[in-house]
Amino acid sequence: MPAQPAPPAPIRHIETLDDVIDALDTVIQWSIGASSRLGYFATMYKRITIAVRTAVNEGAFEDGPRMARFDVAFANRYFDALNGYFHPREFAKPTRSWQVTFDSATRPEPIILQHMLAGVNTHIDLDLGITVQQIAPGTKLSQLHEDFNRINAVLASQVNGLVEDINEISPALADLYAVLMQHQIFVINQVVRTTRDSAWRFATFLNMQPGFTRPVSIWLRDRKVAGQTEVIYDPPGLIGLIEMMVQAVAARESRDIVRNIQVLDMIASTPAPIRTVI
Repeated sequence: MPAQPAPPAPIRHIETLDDVIDALDTVIQWSIGASSRLGYFATMYKRITIAVRTAVNEGAFEDGPRMARFDVAFANRYFDALNGYFHPREFAKPTRSWQVTFDSATRPEPIILQHMLAGVNTHIDLDLGITVQQIAPGTKLSQLHEDFNRINAVLASQVNGLVEDINEISPALADLYAVLMQHQIFVINQVVRTTRDSAWRFATFLNMQPGFTRPVSIWLRDRKVAGQTEVIYDPPGLIGLIEMMVQAVAARESRDIVRNIQVLDMIASTPAPIRTVI
């Protein structure tokens, strides 16, 4: 039985967007060394963060410094979850949603896109609303809404671009994209918009509550999102078309985890064209 790779070192002191990118590079390099599928989401996240940093530097937001702080706080929830997963004696255990996502990285059956979308689902549908309420509590919440929509449009543009660029390691996915291109972009945009709006409603709900009740609301939300994450990995049998599409992609997709991550990391270094409107 092969030896288990040593866990990555804890990620600490994340204060800037540059720190976020450096920390993601650490996760990616560990994933390459450990041949871990956790690197798939980390490469996507790196691409999104580089795009957000570019948007901040180009003045795309009403309040660029606030959105930089927002993005750092948002990323820290992911890094905290990783720390809790790999170092449970030092850090609080991850939420159930992240636990499902991290545990599923050991499964060989899901395709790359499933691993990525599971991370996106957990991070947006659980972490995003929590971060919004923490960064803009009380009357500040409404002032954040426009920039909140813009940063999610940046995210959507990078997910779309990644689907375009992934053909080197997933030719069947590229074929599907070529056939369904405009429809697939529409579906991705709709998913991001729906999840974004759900996260905003959750932030508003948390904002209306007294602080002592929020942990219960977050616990309940976590259970709901964990169920959604499980569905991403194991679509119900009734959704036959989705299952057939996943099987078709899996049959032709590269199973070389290390090479896949290396290719995705090269892609991540050059963001797709950035949009601020979905």
